[in-house]
Amino acid sequence: MPKAGFIVGRVSFLVLAASMLGVVVLAVPAAGQPATCSSTTKCFFAVSPVAPSNPAAGTSTSFAFTIQNEASPQQLGAVQISVPAGFMITGASVAPGAPGTASFTPSSATFTNLSLASSSTTTLTVTATVPCGSGSYQWGIEAKQSNDFNGAGNDIQLDANSAGNLSGTFTGSTGSCTTQPCPSGTSCSSASSATTSGTATTVLGLPQGDSLVTGMESGSAGSPFNFSCGTTPPVYTPLSDVFNFAVFNGAGVAQPILLSVTLRVDKSVVSTSGHPGASSWQICYASTTPFSANAVPGTYTPSTSTDPPAAMIGGIPYNTGLLLGCPDTQGAPCVQSQNKNMAGDVLVTFLASGDPYGHP
Repeated sequence: MPKAGFIVGRVSFLVLAASMLGVVVLAVPAAGQPATCSSTTKCFFAVSPVAPSNPAAGTSTSFAFTIQNEASPQQLGAVQISVPAGFMITGASVAPGAPGTASFTPSSATFTNLSLASSSTTTLTVTATVPCGSGSYQWGIEAKQSNDFNGAGNDIQLDANSAGNLSGTFTGSTGSCTTQPCPSGTSCSSASSATTSGTATTVLGLPQGDSLVTGMESGSAGSPFNFSCGTTPPVYTPLSDVFNFAVFNGAGVAQPILLSVTLRVDKSVVSTSGHPGASSWQICYASTTPFSANAVPGTYTPSTSTDPPAAMIGGIPYNTGLLLGCPDTQGAPCVQSQNKNMAGDVLVTFLASGDPYGHP
């Protein structure tokens, strides 16, 4: 039984939580709004220029948001940050030692229990994948007095002087963002690392206003993306990095769009794997909903809602399993083809949903 395999992660920004997040502390701009809140006076908060403001395309980047509570005497309890179009959130954290709890989806990060007193500051970090190409972007941000980001009438407004601090530009980076031509009437997005590249292409085209986002994460030991397809022999060893993909509408909500995904593993990995033939390479797949998997020893896919998850990725339970071939299953996800190119790279193409949570 072959033991070489791919790992394919569908993260929020299937994908997922980064385990190490950098924190940058910046000077906060001078307050430009009234400091005292009342029933007739709005409460305000300020945001320093988000850093970095010019990330490289196709990279995973940690963005620092330094928040100051300008309200008095009200506390600032919670903040929600919305991702720019084409970006995908893979992690979120508060400053070390500071109060607060961070959670995230591919489209937004929510920070609760901040209990930020009047005139105090805190730094929030959001890690996100930057799309390929180049262009401008704009983060969204909201704040509330309540620590759980709930309730009406307790909003804290963004200081008008901070409005320009949430935007920036991203530029192409050679080697970290690989694009490939899309067939007519479709949309595609690519990402790559030193040993792995992946391209996700819509099968029937992308609805107007939707965005296809991809990223590449390390699948090495200790990485939050280092999930497997079981521990019972024969164990399928992950040899590629993790390719994640998602489709979002204009509101940042994940969409179940059918995609054709191709993973390429460099010949340097293939030549040392002990499995030079393309047919022995498998796809170890992760999804938040059960799916048809190869029923071989070492593969685990929970069959009922009460079964334990196969993997926890970014605090989210995922089902994992080796994908069946498309002729052997009723539909996606399934493997369409396994080939080698003239350079000696292995390419595996499979069908999957563009919704990282696997909703029908």
